[in-house]
Amino acid sequence: MELKLDLHIHTKYSNDGFMGIPELIKQAKKRGLSGIAITDHDTCKGLDEALKIGKKEKFLIIPGIEIKSKHGDILGLGITTPVKRGMSAKETVSKIHELSGMAIAAHPYSLVFHPSGVGGKVKTAGFDAIEIFNSRTYYSNKIAEQTAEKYGLSKVASSDSHLIGEIGNSYTIVNCKPDIKSVLNEIKNGRTKTVGRLTPLKSIMNWYYLRLKRSL
Repeated sequence: MELKLDLHIHTKYSNDGFMGIPELIKQAKKRGLSGIAITDHDTCKGLDEALKIGKKEKFLIIPGIEIKSKHGDILGLGITTPVKRGMSAKETVSKIHELSGMAIAAHPYSLVFHPSGVGGKVKTAGFDAIEIFNSRTYYSNKIAEQTAEKYGLSKVASSDSHLIGEIGNSYTIVNCKPDIKSVLNEIKNGRTKTVGRLTPLKSIMNWYYLRLKRSL
């Protein structure tokens, strides 16, 4: 079964996210996705709600988190327990594996909207996959793809959406049963296809405006 999955999405539970979970899932289904990963910054607060709605709607929800390590942002998929921020990339990856999760290097070479990638640590930290296309990364997706190919890392693409209109701008395709274990196994073994489209700059500027407004 072909599944289209957006593996990097932020909700209102992230300090910079603006989506409620019910509207997020509704939009993801509207965009033709088969499932999504909820990856809020350093928190798992919204996962219970998301998993409950996903079960009711028969829509795949992959639990996850985006962790700010000492060396940059790391996605942990398949886990429902927060991972301490500030550890080295290698320690963070090891902790994700200890929790039976999958570690993905998020926008590893981004310099503009996400100046927080792990950069060269992609080669040494033990990642399971690398985000080779992030819809909010304007200048370094090609470098990430080349690195994945050079070091034999599995490739994923995702929207990194923070606003409702960004969901599904990029996604990863796998062919398997629609359950978390099967999906993560396909990704780990490199059996993925990626579809990438950049988020319009107008949307990102609107996101900056909403963040500023929230801080006032």
